[in-house]
Amino acid sequence: MRSNHAHISEQCDMSQVILEAVRASSSVYPLPLQLSYVYGTAGFRCTGSLLPPAAYRMGLLAAIRSKVCGGGSIGVMITASHNPAPDNGLKIVEMGGEMLTGQWEHYATQLANTPETGLPEALMNLCEKVNVSLYKSKSSVLVGRDTRDTGPEILAAVRAGVEVLGARLTDLGICTTPQLHWMVKQTNLALPATLSDYYRHFVSAFKSFSMRNNSGKPSIKVDCANGVGAVALRAMAPLLSDHIDIVILNDGSKGELNKDCGADFVKIMQNAPKGVDYSEREHCYTIDGDADRILFFYSESHKFHLLDGDKISCLLASYIRRLLDEAEMALQVGVVQTAYANGSSTAFLESQGVTVVCVPTGVKHLHASAEKMDIGVYFEANGHGTVLFSGKASTAISREAEQCDGALVGHRTPMQKLLSLCGLINQACGDALTNILVIEALLRDNRWSVADWDGLYTDLPYRQLKVAVADRSLIKTFDAERRVSEPEGLQDQIDRLVAEYEAARCFVRPSGTENCVRVHAECRTQREADALAMAVGQCVFDCMELIRAKL
Repeated sequence: MRSNHAHISEQCDMSQVILEAVRASSSVYPLPLQLSYVYGTAGFRCTGSLLPPAAYRMGLLAAIRSKVCGGGSIGVMITASHNPAPDNGLKIVEMGGEMLTGQWEHYATQLANTPETGLPEALMNLCEKVNVSLYKSKSSVLVGRDTRDTGPEILAAVRAGVEVLGARLTDLGICTTPQLHWMVKQTNLALPATLSDYYRHFVSAFKSFSMRNNSGKPSIKVDCANGVGAVALRAMAPLLSDHIDIVILNDGSKGELNKDCGADFVKIMQNAPKGVDYSEREHCYTIDGDADRILFFYSESHKFHLLDGDKISCLLASYIRRLLDEAEMALQVGVVQTAYANGSSTAFLESQGVTVVCVPTGVKHLHASAEKMDIGVYFEANGHGTVLFSGKASTAISREAEQCDGALVGHRTPMQKLLSLCGLINQACGDALTNILVIEALLRDNRWSVADWDGLYTDLPYRQLKVAVADRSLIKTFDAERRVSEPEGLQDQIDRLVAEYEAARCFVRPSGTENCVRVHAECRTQREADALAMAVGQCVFDCMELIRAKL
């Protein structure tokens, strides 16, 4: 019988073997000079060619996170979403498809900036801190990437980090960010989890929702930002051809990723993306580079109309609230918004009996708040969002749906509709592709035109600007990012500018993904919103330049 001393000695020997392997492999990934990685709201973002050192270290971290989770699969997505094509990024996804927890974001930043000579000690310290064996526990990491040129190189770095710790890496290939989140969640639930399963599940759910609707086959156009969404939509569209015609535009065959197209461009410019011709009241969608954001636009009387995340959340929340009222179900419906939400949307939701809360920008904040509700709807104004059904709500809806036989031919009860909707929504994270199907299904069931949907409320005119700065971290905010605490005096200047307009509001916040400060202004007229945004933007620029001059 082996002694405990011998067992401990073997553990130490094995750990040393792994650490020596880390020491050797990390030499290929030295930290770049004068660059500090920061794990922000969307993970790491920088010029793609500078990311492999951080990617190698995140391979290590993802493997350890999986060990902590008992060997459950952790996700790594390689994408920079709406950023310019030369950029790339990386984020880690938890077992349930959620964003990385706050404490582990801190670990990620620390490890990403650890020189290769210090990595063995840093890994041992981390393992001791989270109480996990470096070599004994099993671990699994699933990796997906978008279509950016630097993706394969970054994937290789992640693989090197994962495999040096003896973990298993599964390369999911090119996929959208929501697909990666969904596959991670499905894998850990021991449910079908391939890309084919993704398409099969959501196409089937859409057909189930729409099978008794005889309002005809709609036709839609989708601007795919020359990104990975086009790859996914090309695979999904033929499966839906009997129910909906999908025209894919800005599909990557020509044109640059996110250049004059995509959801971020359309939201900021409040104009249609280049390469998209559309007729009156035609259903048009625009998604971002990794297909987690979605916006709807159309033309009426030759005027451009944009329906953003606020309009999407109002469509969903009001539809769900109506079904629950018809079924006399006592479930709470809430909408989680950020400071970017248009003031008119908040007023509309409250008039419908929907609870509204405001949280800081970032999907992790919205997702966490929505999880506390029976049915939580969250969409950032930029089009990133989904709906979460609690266990309590899902059980109640399923039970009520099963008790209703829907005896009338072609008739579905409110709870049967809501049960179908549950299956159509990707609850792992915001998903542009499935949200397109959700919107089309709800418009058809309501028998609404796009003008009916747009008429739920009238947006207050707004303008958004980006102010390029040397160091965005100098801007500190509070009150769900609606007020500035630092630099001192900046908020007072903003307040004075806002006071010049009636019923106006304006806030600034540091971008979580780019080295800039974002400005958002709302006023009674577009001219006033433009003027206020420009004035506040200039105020921010002058303030930051003054600080830089003093450094």
